Amino acid sequence: MRGKVLVVHDDILSQEEFKAQNKLFVDAAKKMNISLDFVSNVQLYTYIDNSNVKCHETFGTYDYAIFFDKDFHLARNLEMLGVKVVNSAFAIDICENKANLYQILAQNHINIPKTVIFPMMTKFNKNKAILFLNNAISDLGMPIIVKEWYGDYGQNVYLCKSKEELYDLVEKLNGNMLLLQEFIVEASGSDIRLFVIKNKVVASYRRRNSGGEFRSNLSLGGSMDKYIPTYLDEQLAVGATKAVGCDFAIVDILKSINGPVVCEVNTSASVNHFYEACGVDIPQLLFKSIK
Repeated sequence: MRGKVLVVHDDILSQEEFKAQNKLFVDAAKKMNISLDFVSNVQLYTYIDNSNVKCHETFGTYDYAIFFDKDFHLARNLEMLGVKVVNSAFAIDICENKANLYQILAQNHINIPKTVIFPMMTKFNKNKAILFLNNAISDLGMPIIVKEWYGDYGQNVYLCKSKEELYDLVEKLNGNMLLLQEFIVEASGSDIRLFVIKNKVVASYRRRNSGGEFRSNLSLGGSMDKYIPTYLDEQLAVGATKAVGCDFAIVDILKSINGPVVCEVNTSASVNHFYEACGVDIPQLLFKSIK
C-alpha cells in the first residue's frame, strides 16, 4: 500500500503522549510505504466563505485524513474541502454529545446504563428542577451519576450520594446540558476499553482505580492491564461502533450484574496505551483497514 495520509490530533496532547503516539504511526507508515503529516486541530486553519469552506493549505495530495481528535466542526470543514476523513464528522458529532450518543445506542438496541436526559431549561428554576430530579431518583436510585454532555478524561462526570448533593450540583451547573445515569456499583472504579476496527475488536485492556475514585481514567490514577474480551463484550463493542457509524472506535464497557453495558464510544484515544497493555500496533491495523 502506498499513499499520503494526514493525521489530525488533539492539541491537548502532552509532548510525551504526542511523541509516543507519533512514533507508532511513523513506524507503521514506514512499513507500508505511507507518507505522513501530523497537524493539531489548532494548527489547522479553515474558514467559511458564503457556501464554501476555504483553507490556506492544499489537501488534494492526501488520500485521506485519520481524525484522532474530537473537533467535529473541523472534521466537517475538511470534508467540505473534499478530504476523505476517517472517522466522519457525523460519527464524531454523535459520540461527542453524550445525550445524542445514548439515544442512538438505545435506538439500535445496545445495552447502556439507565439514563435520564435533563431538560433544557431556558431559565433554570430550582423548584421545578427538584421535581424532575425526584422522578429520576425514583427510576435510577441513589447514588446517581451526573454527566455533562461534553467532556473528556473523566472530567465533567460526577457522583452524587444524596438528594441534596444532587440538587446542589445541578443548580451549580445551572442545569445546562446534563444527563443522569444509574450508578453501577459493581463496576465502580473499573471498566473495559476495546478498540474496534471494521467490525472487529483488535485490542482491549481493563482500567482499574483502587484509590476510591469511581472513575477508571488513567489520568485520574487508574492502572491498566491486558484483557481478553468475552463474546458478549465483542458483540456489544462492535454493535455500538456500527450504531454510531464509526470506521474505528474505542468503546468503554462496564460490567454490571445484568451483563455488560456501553459507558462511552470514543473516536480518539491514546493508541500507545493499547500498545503498552496489549502489544497491538493500532496504527498499522488502521492503515490496512482504510482503502
